[in-house]
Amino acid sequence: MKMKKLLLTAFLVLFASHASAWVSKNFIPDEVSQINVEINDQANSGCWTNIGEVKRYTEDKLELAGFKVSRNKFKNYVDDRHFILNIHVNATRGVSTCFGDIRFGIIKSILNNNMYGMFIVGEYGSNFTGSQNANAYILELIGGFIKEVEDPQW
Repeated sequence: MKMKKLLLTAFLVLFASHASAWVSKNFIPDEVSQINVEINDQANSGCWTNIGEVKRYTEDKLELAGFKVSRNKFKNYVDDRHFILNIHVNATRGVSTCFGDIRFGIIKSILNNNMYGMFIVGEYGSNFTGSQNANAYILELIGGFIKEVEDPQW
């Protein structure tokens, strides 16, 4: 187990702050009936403590970009133009600082030929290490991702 943590730490140090983003050019407010922001918190040891702030900030930025945001907990898709922006944070504390990965995805579940799958119209991902926590970094990444949503290049 100790060796796994050491290898994971070395991997994350090599790729720390590496980020990539893409959003489909067709993902525009006129083509989206509503969007929910959902959180997947896999951080521990105090590595992510501003979860509510990140969710509200993301919802506000999407609304400013022209999207209709549902602030209710996601239960079901209301139609085929309803999407979810999922924020996933996986982080843990090493000796004294946190490391992990942060992923955003704009997704919806689809049914095709009796098979369920995920339809992805945008993604963003980054690794981090050497931080007391990921709070400020996540807000910075959300800001960058929403800029990509507002002006997609793909």
